[in-house]
Amino acid sequence: MKSFKSMAASLLGSAVLLSAVVSPAMAAAPVPVKPAAPVSSPQVKGVVITSKTIQQKTAEYEANITIPVISGLNDKAYEAKLNADLLKQAQDALKERQIMSKQDAIDAKKYGYPMRPHAVDISYKVHSVGKLVAFSVQTYLYTGGAHGMTDVTYYNIANLDKAQNLQLADLFQPGINYRYVLNNLIKQQIQADPEKAEIYNFETVADNQPYSFENGNLVIHFTQYEIAAYAAGMPAFAIPPHSYLNLLRSDVKALLQ
Repeated sequence: MKSFKSMAASLLGSAVLLSAVVSPAMAAAPVPVKPAAPVSSPQVKGVVITSKTIQQKTAEYEANITIPVISGLNDKAYEAKLNADLLKQAQDALKERQIMSKQDAIDAKKYGYPMRPHAVDISYKVHSVGKLVAFSVQTYLYTGGAHGMTDVTYYNIANLDKAQNLQLADLFQPGINYRYVLNNLIKQQIQADPEKAEIYNFETVADNQPYSFENGNLVIHFTQYEIAAYAAGMPAFAIPPHSYLNLLRSDVKALLQ
């Protein structure tokens, strides 16, 4: 297992306005929408999370986007790349909706079916700010079908001189079969709930399984359709501290203090 000090900083940085991705041809005369209220974020030890917001509405699509902008990390190169990547992901999602909704409108007129406006909604939630900078970004896309799709990306960043977005596998001591432990704990929770036992199809967590720390618990997250049908949403399982703390690397424990 590589230590934090040996991990190279790699992610994200740009200061381009999000609205720059909207070409006049694809977003003709958006209807002004009242700006969203600012997102409240904890501010600790020099790390500050603010918001970049864009809202647009046309006959073909609606966009409500609020992404985090991170400042105050020890690793400035990582910080710049992180912000650039967050911005680009939002830009790409917006641009795709503009293109696809325009084509959908053309097809609807051509074949005589009702046009259902597309939607892209992006928001974020701050989990912690300090030695561990943790937040999640939720993206909802609607493309005119029976329902939309939601995806959540979790970030757990070690705020060190060489920052690192910690994957689940990075948390645990070398030689620890953490997947065996987590798998059994999750299976126990599923079996304890008859409804979940009937509809969930869980086998194992992945080394990069999404996770967060909430109220002292290690929460393991699953995407839509990953272990159950759409109606089950995005399942999550809270692992209590006594079940995982003694498995963590010492430097990870230090980040959580």
